[in-house]
Amino acid sequence: MFIGRDAELALLRAHLDAESTAVPPVVVVEGSIGIGKTALVNEFLRAGLRARVLFARPDEVATNIPLAGIRPIVEELLDDDLPVLLEESAPRVLRRRIREALTSEPSIVVIDDAHWLDGEALDVVESLIAAPGVSALAVLLCFRSGTIPDSLLRAVERGGASLQRIRLRPLDSADAATILGGHGVADDALIDLAGGNPLFLRLLAESQVAGADLVDADATTPLEIGDALRGELSALDPPSLALLYALALTPAIAPATVSEVAGTDAASLAVATEHLARRGLIDADELRIVHPFIRAAAYRHMRPARRRRAHRIAAQHSADILERASHLQHVGSHLTAEEVETIIRAAEIVSATSPQSSIALLTRTRRIPHRERDLLLARALLLDGRPVDAEELLRDVHAVGTPRGEGLALLLQSLRIQSRPDEAFELVREAGAARLEPEVIVELATLAVMHDGDAELDSRTWLDDDDARPGHAMALAGLRALSHLRVGDLERGRAAYLVAKAGFESLTASELLPVIDVVTAMGWCAHFLADFDDGVRLVERAIRLAESRGRFHVLPHLYMILSFLYIPLDRCEEAEELSALAITAAEKYNWPDAVPLALTASIVAAPGRVDAEEFVARYRRLVDAGLPQIGWWRRIVRLFVARASIALGLPAELADLAIDRNDIFASQKHIGLGEMALAAGDLPQALQHAEAAIAWGEQAEHTSQAGHGTMFRARVELAQGRVDDALDDARRAIGLFEQSGSVLYRRFAEATVAQLEATAAEAGPLDVLTPRELDVAELVAEGHTNRAIAERLYLSPRTVESHVARILQKTGLRSRAGIARHLDTAMRQPRRS
Repeated sequence: MFIGRDAELALLRAHLDAESTAVPPVVVVEGSIGIGKTALVNEFLRAGLRARVLFARPDEVATNIPLAGIRPIVEELLDDDLPVLLEESAPRVLRRRIREALTSEPSIVVIDDAHWLDGEALDVVESLIAAPGVSALAVLLCFRSGTIPDSLLRAVERGGASLQRIRLRPLDSADAATILGGHGVADDALIDLAGGNPLFLRLLAESQVAGADLVDADATTPLEIGDALRGELSALDPPSLALLYALALTPAIAPATVSEVAGTDAASLAVATEHLARRGLIDADELRIVHPFIRAAAYRHMRPARRRRAHRIAAQHSADILERASHLQHVGSHLTAEEVETIIRAAEIVSATSPQSSIALLTRTRRIPHRERDLLLARALLLDGRPVDAEELLRDVHAVGTPRGEGLALLLQSLRIQSRPDEAFELVREAGAARLEPEVIVELATLAVMHDGDAELDSRTWLDDDDARPGHAMALAGLRALSHLRVGDLERGRAAYLVAKAGFESLTASELLPVIDVVTAMGWCAHFLADFDDGVRLVERAIRLAESRGRFHVLPHLYMILSFLYIPLDRCEEAEELSALAITAAEKYNWPDAVPLALTASIVAAPGRVDAEEFVARYRRLVDAGLPQIGWWRRIVRLFVARASIALGLPAELADLAIDRNDIFASQKHIGLGEMALAAGDLPQALQHAEAAIAWGEQAEHTSQAGHGTMFRARVELAQGRVDDALDDARRAIGLFEQSGSVLYRRFAEATVAQLEATAAEAGPLDVLTPRELDVAELVAEGHTNRAIAERLYLSPRTVESHVARILQKTGLRSRAGIARHLDTAMRQPRRS
């Protein structure tokens, strides 16, 4: 019986079932418990709608399975079981596939009790609402009052959807009396007590029909809806209560299982079904509880032992491993060894999509000792950005002995993320190098490379060359390459990188996954060696694998290095998106060192794309972020802070540009020092640094750095008035950048050439001369010697010689014949005053 909501129903239909809409509609129905949100949605769905309807109703009892709240929608759209989807696709990929599936035909997504959506499901809903391309989509969401997430409202704003909020008010007295009358009850006291809440009214009416006197005139505490529902449950006979308990389980059980879970025979089940339906607690046709509040109350009403038994029986009849694990997690310390393995397997599946879900599942089994479970839980804690918790767990696990194998590798990783390398090195000393497993060696080598090494722990020699594990062998080769490059040994670094690159390209996904952290080292090698295209392919593959297999802790670093690799390829917009992703991921997964380096990438991507005000804002964000703890990351940030300071006319720390022996950043630092000299007007000093930057690039066979040095020399030559030389260098830089694959910097060099050519054509080289120098130039052009010019102009020959030298320097011309040619052209035009 649908009473008192005709106006709201008409509003729903007007917004969600229209022939066409200019913008996708989003309707939010909100109200208190039992106010009629579910009844309104059910009535709306009973009518024949023009669009396809996709319906889901999340449960209050958490399943700890990502996307469980919208599982029916996901499985219908993608035509596959949720466990398969979670195991095979990254969350980002699933969101894209769902969005694409919704564009096939007009659809209405309806989610009742949306306040119980799990985090991943809410992310999907918000991404659909914010997506500009899903115009055939309408969305109906029901929330309890005060529970609408701000993120959802922001998604509506981003996507430009039309938002309609329908707030359900209490029913008036006439409608309340109609509801009571439908149950054969007429009592003004019940109307006053229920306060216009439809569910409360029905529960009160059923209680009175059953003979329960819930209205106590002498009571000092007002009766609430929960009190009425508990009274209703207490009045049920045992078979009816057992059936209600069975139907209250989450995930919902199949009808064929209900009798076994309830512990009743078929005849008793039929009687109980009729009884509960008559009291308005269940839908007999669909064999489900009619209201989520009743379902949650019935679940809480069960005794713990009965709840465990019901979940265990339900797990035995579950359709897939995720459902089994969802039930078994409620068994607690009574789990069998086989049941623990089921939960662990489910946690492995969901960890890729939601480490939080994996943690929740595994934590339910902590009372039972299980080493593999503890290692998986530690990994999930690291993925969730909780290295401190992971460290505490791992130290507890290994309290009785020295950690080994994966446990030690995870403990080292937790310390690395917390920037505590000294403690990690000490752990390895205690373990002893001779007993280290390959995964520990790779983690330790990563530590050594990132934190400037440790003479006592030369992990590069700990794995035999004929090791049969290609992933670990290639990981050490890549780390060896970075260790050489980091100290400026380009020859050995390049040789090791080429070996490692060939090996990484041949690794399967399962071989790459255990050493995926080392791909970040390979990305830096590719950047230092200007191997941008291959570096991008390797890092992009690692990101896809990390996202799909739950290696989220490495994403800040992968996003960041890919940002740096994109910049020279003229993919700066993507680079800035990745920089923002890296910062978000670094904050989420507790890797603060990645933030200043990601902000550095946004500075490097800025020239030619942002105005001066935005550049200053980026510079300030970078300075405010502080410096990384990792040594060579710190040097990168200090270098670019110094260069940005010089560009802005601000004081720069000379120590930030100090060039060490075999410095991998020597070319960039020479350019920075040259920029400082150029800003001070010391052109000879600036030219010396330009020559040094070029020499370093040529000696290292690094054409990209040679190109940057050559472009800077062009700037200095232009400041000296040597336009022709500047033009020659800019043209030379185009070839160097072309050779190195630096698309962005080749484009900059081409723009400089065009600008210099246009300037030379417009102004001419003689415009920079003084009147006396122009007189000398005219006589030079006529073929007079310095002595003859001196006699004509009443000057000494030495003075004339100085004038000629200045003319050649200012104009960039190379000979007296060049002066004649250019003067001949200039004389055809009016002479300047």
